[in-house]
Amino acid sequence: MNGLMRLFEQRVRGIRLIELVGGVLMFGLIFWVCLSKAKEGEDIRRMNDLDRQIAAEQTAVDGLKIQVAQLERPGRLEQLAVQYLGMKPTDPNHEARLESLAEISRTGSRPVSQAPAVVPASPMPVPAPAASTGDDLITVAPARKAPEVAASASGRTGGR
Repeated sequence: MNGLMRLFEQRVRGIRLIELVGGVLMFGLIFWVCLSKAKEGEDIRRMNDLDRQIAAEQTAVDGLKIQVAQLERPGRLEQLAVQYLGMKPTDPNHEARLESLAEISRTGSRPVSQAPAVVPASPMPVPAPAASTGDDLITVAPARKAPEVAASASGRTGGR
């Protein structure tokens, strides 16, 4: 125990050794705390930037959801089907009724025709797009050439 007490009483240039070691450790801890605080400030700044980016991306996602909802409107899809594909709504008289199902099943199915498919000589004209409001993302693609039929039943080549 005397050896330990002598260590505490030993002096270097008038300052006890234990006070010198304590002072060095204290300045080291102060320096470490300052560096930690500076790093914490950078981390907080980076997190705030990320929060701003997330908010901007969320706003963009919300805008895209609104745009998808507008593009998927049934009335708009029906208008495009009529305009570009020539489709029309089914006539109510064309639908089968519950009473007529037995008669339909007795008649069986008949093939529509046995003739080979006819390829038009020229591509179908694409109708001009209607005046759009600017929010329509569908563009009219240039008309493509119809594929040629390799051979018909009689062996002729069809490059119409």
